[in-house]
Amino acid sequence: MDENLVSAIGVVGCAAAICAYLAVKAWVNGNRREREAFYRAEAIKKVAEMRGATAEPVLEVLREALKPQPEPVSALGSQIWNPRAWEKVRRSEILANIAEKKPAGPEAALEILREEERIRGHRVRQGLKLAGMITGGAGVGLCVFLHQLLPDIPVYLVALIPILVGAAFLAYGFVLAPGD
Repeated sequence: MDENLVSAIGVVGCAAAICAYLAVKAWVNGNRREREAFYRAEAIKKVAEMRGATAEPVLEVLREALKPQPEPVSALGSQIWNPRAWEKVRRSEILANIAEKKPAGPEAALEILREEERIRGHRVRQGLKLAGMITGGAGVGLCVFLHQLLPDIPVYLVALIPILVGAAFLAYGFVLAPGD
């Protein structure tokens, strides 16, 4: 093999490895921030659901936990790579501000969380239905393509796999997924 070709493949491989590392690092950092925002929102929800007046020491600990954490310095600015994580962090900050308002703040924050949960469930069900239609359609297209490619061999039956996966998505999205 040509020596230049080998070195070019090595350079491309190294570049791909570095890009993959940076992408995974940004993804991990984004998921960490997303989890932290989720736990903050859950803490607000739990405090809002408490019966009676919430003790001031509990509220003080909650306020301290809800303060924004300093972001780690990143060479490439991983916050640019995962805007969804930033959206969730911002959402938890807004909910914390709403929950701190007296007297109806916790109830308003709880109502916002319930509405967001209902919307999230609706989006998941719609996504399952869309995934089922796309996967099933791809299976039908694959079936037709394989049958035209090799008409004498029943290799087109392989297309039953994506068709059945799509049917499972559709069945879950329409019948089994939890409703509102």
